[in-house]
Amino acid sequence: MDNVSQLSQWIEIEEFHYKKDDVVTPHSCLWGDFNFSLNGLLEFSIDQQCYLSPPSYGIWIPPQTEHCSIALDLHNTHFICIRIHPQLCQQFSSRCQTLTVQPFLRQTVHEILVQQKSQNSSQQYQQHLLQILLDQLTFAPCYDQYLPQSHHPVLAPILQQLADSTRFSETLQQILAAFELSERHILRLSQRELSMSVSEWRNRSKIIYAITQLHRGHSIKKISLALGYKQSSSFIEFFKRYTGQTPTQLLEK
Repeated sequence: MDNVSQLSQWIEIEEFHYKKDDVVTPHSCLWGDFNFSLNGLLEFSIDQQCYLSPPSYGIWIPPQTEHCSIALDLHNTHFICIRIHPQLCQQFSSRCQTLTVQPFLRQTVHEILVQQKSQNSSQQYQQHLLQILLDQLTFAPCYDQYLPQSHHPVLAPILQQLADSTRFSETLQQILAAFELSERHILRLSQRELSMSVSEWRNRSKIIYAITQLHRGHSIKKISLALGYKQSSSFIEFFKRYTGQTPTQLLEK
């Protein structure tokens, strides 16, 4: 696009608040969508695949791609939708992806929303913010899915045990010991099937569990113990590393 000053006509940002089990019915748009949650967990159905969108990870949906979503948390989910004109979509993937939402991107979106509501906002400043937002989305780390699944006959049972919340307090080695495979073989298999290590996959599963438990009103101490942390501070550090915010900050969104 030649004229940066017209970015406000090429990028639109809206915010929504969803209650648990609120459903966005199947639809498609001429524009591309980047959707992410500031505090809750959303589940998207796209091309008969399930995509999870916890805080700090959003879903890129190319133009004319049918999708629907449902809010999973008991508390209200603060949801952001960034719509991008088809001509700008040429610099994004032609298939759905999960993008990392860095704290700076989240703050940029917040500032844009503030400026949109302000009567004294500078148009030049808004265009500048939109360019920063576009650059961040363009270069954001991306994945096929946040928590990919596998039907591989060897890996699927392992993932089932790794996702079992009653076993989160056990070490990874304790769980893998039940399978007659070397850790090196399991790692190669997970990298091939999931494009990540089983350790990373398990950490993401723990984050989804923690977010759900927080919104159900469970205490940070109780969640920490369930995840195998003796000190709540260790859990808070782990949570912030994956979501960009503390559990308390997430609940305040």
